[in-house]
Amino acid sequence: MMLTVGKKITGGFLLVILLVVIMSVFTYVKIGDINSSYEVLIDNSLRKMELTQGVATDLANEAVAMRRFNFTGNMADIAAFNDYRKKSDEKLAQLSEIVITEQGRKTLQVMRQEKANYEAIAEKSIEARKANNQEAVALYMQEVGKPYNAAINASEELVQVVKALVDTDKKAQTEQAKQAQTLLLLVNIFVAFIAVGIGVFVSQSISKPIRKITGCANELANGNLREEDVLVKSSDEIGQLAVSFNTMKENLRQLIKQVMVTAEQVAASSEELTASSEQSAQAANQVASSITNVANQAGEQLATANETAAVVEQMSAGIQQVAANANQVAAHSAQAADKAQTGGTAVEQAVTQMNTIEKSSQVVAGTILNLNEKSREIGQIVDTIAGIAGQTNLLALNAAIEAARAGEQGRGFAVVAEEIRKLAEDSQAAAKQIAQLIGEIQGDTGKAVAAMNDGAQEVKTGTEVVSAAGTAFRDIAELVTQVSGQVKEISAAIQQMAGGSQQIVGSVKKIDDLSKAAAGETQTVSAAAEEQLASMEEIAGSSEALSQLSQELQATVAKFHV
Repeated sequence: MMLTVGKKITGGFLLVILLVVIMSVFTYVKIGDINSSYEVLIDNSLRKMELTQGVATDLANEAVAMRRFNFTGNMADIAAFNDYRKKSDEKLAQLSEIVITEQGRKTLQVMRQEKANYEAIAEKSIEARKANNQEAVALYMQEVGKPYNAAINASEELVQVVKALVDTDKKAQTEQAKQAQTLLLLVNIFVAFIAVGIGVFVSQSISKPIRKITGCANELANGNLREEDVLVKSSDEIGQLAVSFNTMKENLRQLIKQVMVTAEQVAASSEELTASSEQSAQAANQVASSITNVANQAGEQLATANETAAVVEQMSAGIQQVAANANQVAAHSAQAADKAQTGGTAVEQAVTQMNTIEKSSQVVAGTILNLNEKSREIGQIVDTIAGIAGQTNLLALNAAIEAARAGEQGRGFAVVAEEIRKLAEDSQAAAKQIAQLIGEIQGDTGKAVAAMNDGAQEVKTGTEVVSAAGTAFRDIAELVTQVSGQVKEISAAIQQMAGGSQQIVGSVKKIDDLSKAAAGETQTVSAAAEEQLASMEEIAGSSEALSQLSQELQATVAKFHV
């Protein structure tokens, strides 16, 4: 990826901005850590002080509840005493986790011991009060003062220990804040050095190659084209500028060399031009004498052109007659081609119709064969019915014999058997008639199939004959079309010949006119030859001036060192 100057500058600024953002984020994080540490310090300090003072307060409230119960005997004071006792125990447990110094642990242990002694005596006084033993209560009230005061003193001493811990935490937090300030200062200095380094790098990567190009350009301005190429390793716009500058210098060197060579060639050419102008003057005199001969020959050319025009006009008339006849032949050929195409189309339609008839015949033959097959199946069914009728007749006869044997009881059954026998005989007779009809139908269908086969064969033969006729018509149409096309081409060629003959007539007439004009122009050319002679003299003078200019150009180019 090519780093352009714009990308380098933008990248430098973005890198500096990134460093500033990183420094800002680092500062923000550090400040957040310090604030969090201060918040934790404040919370812990307040919590330690609240717990320490809360223990002393709960002890005082225990003592108040105890004394109130001893004076009033109200059981609610016992509940308050136990509640304050529980709260103080919980706060002491929390203090044991927070206070981690040796002195604090000793003070906390003393406080717990004195509190336990105090609460043991307080419970005894409460029990004595419950028993209405005022003397014991008074005795316990005197004894409870000592451990209570010791516990209060321990709590006050614990407050001082907690204050010392808070002061230690404050000092540690202050030291941490100072370290953070020092670290932020070092980070800022580091970022500043990096930003300066980026600026110096970007400026050097841009200004150094520009200074090289400027120095080389000054050498070129002084005419020194032998200066080495500017070497720039970067591929940005400045690198491209250096490449373009080197190319320009090389092109300029080649151009100066070419100018030097051209100046020498111009000097040599000017001398040759002077000699050529003298030769041209001599040639002009020869041209004037040649023009006189051209005028004499122009008269002879004029007579020849008149004769040629007469011959070409006769040939053109003959070609026009041939073209008219060719057009008639082409028209007749076109009509014959149309008739042949019409006949071919009719034959194709006849072939299509014959194919349709052949397909229809095949369908009808198939249908008749299918009908014959169905008739055969019906015959088989009728035979089956006849057999069943015969068996039924025999069964009816047997039934009548059995009915006769049965006497009066089988008379009704005999009547039914007789009716069944008659029906069987009628069914058998009908089956025979149906079989006879089916036999006649099968004979007729066989004749129809044979007739359809003969018709299909005749249709097939007719289709082949009509197809052969259609092929003959198509061949005739193609041949007539080819003849018509060839006649049209001949007609077109004859028309072109007729047009060409007219152009030849026109050209001959133009030659006649030009010959006449050439005779008059020879005088003009003679005058022009004299003017050309004068021009040759002017060219000789100009060639001398050109020789002088070429010498001045060589002197100017010599200032460059290639």
